[in-house]
Amino acid sequence: MIITWLGHSCFFLEGKRGLSLLLDPFHEDEVGYGFPPVRADIVLISHDHRDHNNALAAGKDAEVIFSPGEYTRRGMEILGIESCHDADGGRMRGTNTIFCFELDGIRVCHLGDLGHALSRCQIDAIGAVDLLFLPVGGRYTIDAAGANKVMRQLHPAVAVPMHYKTRALSFDLDPVDDFLKGRRPADRQERLILDEMNHSRAVRPGEESRVVLLGCPGAEGARRSID
Repeated sequence: MIITWLGHSCFFLEGKRGLSLLLDPFHEDEVGYGFPPVRADIVLISHDHRDHNNALAAGKDAEVIFSPGEYTRRGMEILGIESCHDADGGRMRGTNTIFCFELDGIRVCHLGDLGHALSRCQIDAIGAVDLLFLPVGGRYTIDAAGANKVMRQLHPAVAVPMHYKTRALSFDLDPVDDFLKGRRPADRQERLILDEMNHSRAVRPGEESRVVLLGCPGAEGARRSID
């Protein structure tokens, strides 16, 4: 599986058999920088805010999922778990959907704009996590401390931070450095390539997850394309 960060909370995932997913695509005018041309089979949208809900970003033929439930799309089973965009039961910013699925034998979890620590029920529903995308920038979601707590709840093998302040972002969030403080140095990569045979499964309690910081030229004010 090849993982490309397109900025903010948006990732493009390509499986080795050709299946592709686009997670939380944004509207350019909402985040302040461009969205590259991309085609995907499945689009997952965690909530209906413009920095996450560009349902047409992957083309008109993509299958779009934007609510909790159990789905089968293109032979893939996808679980959407209800959560909240804030720590007040959704009364401030509404609901949020956590998406879980398996691609190339790798269990993926995208937390969307999660605003609170996970409940026991949510942890059980999510299950083992190999690759976790989690917001760290606070203000509208969990912050660095909250993200660390969620990581301790889920014990992912690999964690990729998202939804934090970058140079081109048009609104304020906390920087990713707040989340990285006190950790072993994060792996910094342009794209992340994971294979079921060469990556560790979910870590045991007390062990440290591998943190990967993906690059996105667009988020820093440069152009990028998917090729």
